[in-house]
Amino acid sequence: MFFASSLSSVVREANSVGGFGLDPEFAQTLSELLAKCRAAGLDFRISQGLRTPQKQAEYYCKWAQRSPADIDTAARKMERDGAPWLASVLRSYRNIPRQTQWLTSALPGAGWHQWGLAADCYCYRNGHLVENGSDPVYKFYAEQAVRLGLTAGYYFTHQDAGHVQGPSAGGATDVYTWSYIDGVMKERFADKERVALSSARAGAPAATRIETMALSPASAQFGMRAFAAAAAAGPYYKDDPILVGTRLEPEFVYTVPSGNSTLKRMAQTFNAIGGLVNTLAQRLGIDPVAVLAVWYVESGGRAFTPGKPVLRFENHIFFDKWGHQNEPLFDKHFQFGGHAGIGGRRSQNHKYRQSANQPWAPVHIDNQDREYEVFALGERFGGREAASLSSSFGGPQIMGFNFDVCGYPSAVAMAEAFGADQRWQVLGFFDFCRSKNLIDEIQSKRWNDFGRIYNGDGATYGPLLKAAFDTRQALLALPKTPNPQAERLTIMAVAPAPGRRASAKPKRGKAKAKSSRARLKSARPKPKASRAKLKGNRGKSKSSRGKVA
Repeated sequence: MFFASSLSSVVREANSVGGFGLDPEFAQTLSELLAKCRAAGLDFRISQGLRTPQKQAEYYCKWAQRSPADIDTAARKMERDGAPWLASVLRSYRNIPRQTQWLTSALPGAGWHQWGLAADCYCYRNGHLVENGSDPVYKFYAEQAVRLGLTAGYYFTHQDAGHVQGPSAGGATDVYTWSYIDGVMKERFADKERVALSSARAGAPAATRIETMALSPASAQFGMRAFAAAAAAGPYYKDDPILVGTRLEPEFVYTVPSGNSTLKRMAQTFNAIGGLVNTLAQRLGIDPVAVLAVWYVESGGRAFTPGKPVLRFENHIFFDKWGHQNEPLFDKHFQFGGHAGIGGRRSQNHKYRQSANQPWAPVHIDNQDREYEVFALGERFGGREAASLSSSFGGPQIMGFNFDVCGYPSAVAMAEAFGADQRWQVLGFFDFCRSKNLIDEIQSKRWNDFGRIYNGDGATYGPLLKAAFDTRQALLALPKTPNPQAERLTIMAVAPAPGRRASAKPKRGKAKAKSSRARLKSARPKPKASRAKLKGNRGKSKSSRGKVA
């Protein structure tokens, strides 16, 4: 975390990392790291482990370049974001004496030290602290840490050579909401004093003595084991409590360019779902812009309307799910290529009519009201489940018949979840990609391979995905500003239980998301996005995701 000769007075001998309040699994990995260093002849010793929010606030306020006014600004934002207790802790240190040496950029509660998932270790050479963070010993230490699955501060933009942490996320705010962090920190540390890095060597000067504070069994649930809950809790990202509690929106948003360009749609999509996309992409080693490219190609970057996810009804799939058993009635109201004398492939020439004495009208005219009208017609004849099985939903346009690989009991349940909150669309996309072994393709940006499996036509969709991804440089160059919506209205959607419809409940604030209890066919607000043509949604030939030609 920082280098100073006074550290030598508070460093314990590194035969173990016990007594530093660390999460047990993280402590075991850290012990392996220090053992590797000792085997290489390097005397690395742990200095700091668990740290209270009070001590973190002291470190944060101590830097001379942060004025009391800066502290007040940060505290006000924390309060707005749902962390009043931590904001009060921060304010209590606003007027302490400053020093020129930087200590930390993490606000209280945001650093992994407060979760027992980070430690600062330093090297001693001939009994003296190696204070130069650029010394080769710290590079060796960082390399070994990464090999053990840890994240090394040596590689941070603001280098923190002795720091290692368990999570790959930069801080707790990249994983949890501020309101959640505030509740956990208050429960664990409200009765603690300003000290508590962990423990100190007997005889250390009073000014640097550190109180021993180990994690209680109740507190251990917030440690490394909980952070890796996805692997243990079940096969679906949508059931991972950490991801469910992760902020959907990014902390910083792009300034959206004018016009009706791909870049504009990509920026708007990131501003809506970038927080959760970033978290999952970091976990899986995926470029977040690759996910945005899929959103753009599949749904044109349309804005989300609660209760009415972007939808595309597929006549030929409806025939497979219902029409083949009711062919005379189906043929009175629905048409598609390759059936009943209609030319073209199955995914082409989709038409419908409400009654036999009306003229046929095209289904796919880049108009969501039309898609929902045909969906309602299908529901009228075949029921809601058959209509949902025959439609693709949300930004990633996942077909309803894929409900099981996304962890839902029915197509209706998946459709209602996707309509309740974009969070379920993001998690559904990653669940689908994992179930279809598409993570490697999107990691390595093998667009044709990805398009072939996701859409059934890699030659068509690969170039579209690549073209969208190629806006990456321009996207990252757009100006960014703090997101005024982040945390002000954090949607904590509860996954729908079998037989029940999903709901989205705002944590705070007056605005409320429209309940998804309304039937899909009754939700009629027009999409917020412009009516730009959906690239990649005409003449599709889909395989596992959707429409099989």
